Amino acid sequence: MKFKLWCLLLTCLSHFVILAQRENDTIKTEKLIIIKQYSPTLNDAFKVRSKPIISDSIKKQQKTVEYSIFSVPVASTFTPSKGTASSISPQARPYSFQNYARLGAGNFTNIMAEFLGKVYLNRYQDLEVDFDHFSSAGGIETEPLDNNFMDTSLGLKFQSSDRYLVWHAGVDIDYKRYNWYGFDEDLLNDSNQLFGDDLSVIDPLQTYLGLNLNGGLDFDSDYIKTLDLNVKNLTDNYNSSENEVDINSGFEFYVANNSLDLDVNFNFLSGNFDQQYNIPDNGIKYGFLTTALQPSMQFEIDDLFLDVGLKGVFLNDTEIKESDFFVYPKVKATYKFAEEFMLYGGLDGDLNMNSYESVVDQNPFVSPTLFLQPTDNAFTGFTGLNGKIKTLSYNLKVFYQQENNYAFFIENSAVPGLLVFEPQNNFEYGNSFSLIYDDLTTFGLSAEANYEAFDSFNVGLSAQYFNFSLDNLPVAPYLPEFKFSLNANYQITDKWFLHSTLFYIGERESLRYTAIPLNDTFFDSSGVDGFVDINFGIDYQLNERIGLFITGRNLLDNNYQQWRNFDVQGIQVMGGLSYQFDW
Repeated sequence: MKFKLWCLLLTCLSHFVILAQRENDTIKTEKLIIIKQYSPTLNDAFKVRSKPIISDSIKKQQKTVEYSIFSVPVASTFTPSKGTASSISPQARPYSFQNYARLGAGNFTNIMAEFLGKVYLNRYQDLEVDFDHFSSAGGIETEPLDNNFMDTSLGLKFQSSDRYLVWHAGVDIDYKRYNWYGFDEDLLNDSNQLFGDDLSVIDPLQTYLGLNLNGGLDFDSDYIKTLDLNVKNLTDNYNSSENEVDINSGFEFYVANNSLDLDVNFNFLSGNFDQQYNIPDNGIKYGFLTTALQPSMQFEIDDLFLDVGLKGVFLNDTEIKESDFFVYPKVKATYKFAEEFMLYGGLDGDLNMNSYESVVDQNPFVSPTLFLQPTDNAFTGFTGLNGKIKTLSYNLKVFYQQENNYAFFIENSAVPGLLVFEPQNNFEYGNSFSLIYDDLTTFGLSAEANYEAFDSFNVGLSAQYFNFSLDNLPVAPYLPEFKFSLNANYQITDKWFLHSTLFYIGERESLRYTAIPLNDTFFDSSGVDGFVDINFGIDYQLNERIGLFITGRNLLDNNYQQWRNFDVQGIQVMGGLSYQFDW
């Protein structure tokens, strides 16, 4: 009882003390004044070492790695293009826009048109269009027959790509119009007649229509790389026809850590002409089937680069039922002495098929009465040196070449053998060409140089010398001993651009059959003068899309002849405009 009483008294006393303290507390929170702020010193901060010391007895030492780049020397494969008598190489098309058009006109009613366009169908597919046209009304005063011409081509190409495969398909159409306007005017009589016929009865027009269907596959594969297919057809105004199927495929294998490339080619060429020269009742048929394999490997030994290969070709003449097999070397070696000097050499060879299309591309004035045979380029040995000294690059080369069954252009005779000539076609007035074959050996020297004075000005030149020897023919028809070309380009400002070319083709010899054999030969040759052709052009860019141009060709006004009796146009001046855009 006493214990309970003391507990009660203690409880009451504690409540009384707490209430008394609350009543006597004079410190208010809203009146709290801080006399001094807390200011930490540097000693209060915890310091962390930027690179802690690691005491590890098995720590690996860092190895020093040295990097170096090995530059592989590449042999020059530059081959100067052949000079064209009445034209210059076109200016490179600009690439700031996807589409480009160019239209021009000049004297002789010369008209040119170009178009290059691309349409992107989606992210992986596109369609490309390429169109080229050049035509002329002729107008050569020294030629009494029509000498107008036209050369037009249209190409369509569709391409699609995905992760592992890129494929394309296209069609190319080529249309050409030429006239057999060149003949020996000494054959005209006093009445301006040729073989008793008035010139007005001669219709010298010949047309060529070419169609090419092509397609290809590019594989992202360890073995097969490419597969290409071309199907061609060529017809003319005299019922001639030629068909060609060409299949190419490329493979790659690895042998002893080296890459082995294998190219496989299959080609079938066939065609027919309705008649032989001055023999309309006898036609000409031809057909050749070739299969070729070419393995090659590349090796790098210090500064020596080797490309070693071999090509085997099986040829079957489907008309005469004969076959043959050819083996050609494919060896190239390049040794790099320094950046400015490299020595190269090698052996090469191939079987070159002479098709109606390839012959017409060289000389459109051939008659549709050709005997076509392939040319066996048995071997070509070459050596040379090239390099670059500051802004001057150069290439010097010497070669020796053996070609069996080489195809030469020969004038169709007005009097074949001892028979009186009676023209039965428009190309039988001594105004067309045919082919004749012989073995040709060529020794040649060539020098090429390109000097870039500064970014906007460069000059290039090429000089070649040839020495020919033949087995049977007295001369090498239409093959000059000397060739020379010079070109210069100057970008004056962003808007003005100048370009010019000069080329020289040395004297050549023409060959034709004689009416009466002289000194046991059935051939008669005549000299064809060499010529110099100078071309000049000015381009002015009005704005980023529209430009103007003017060109002058054959500025020396030389009525020279690429082919005997076929004069070319004199001074040709053409102007026009260009336009580049995006769809």
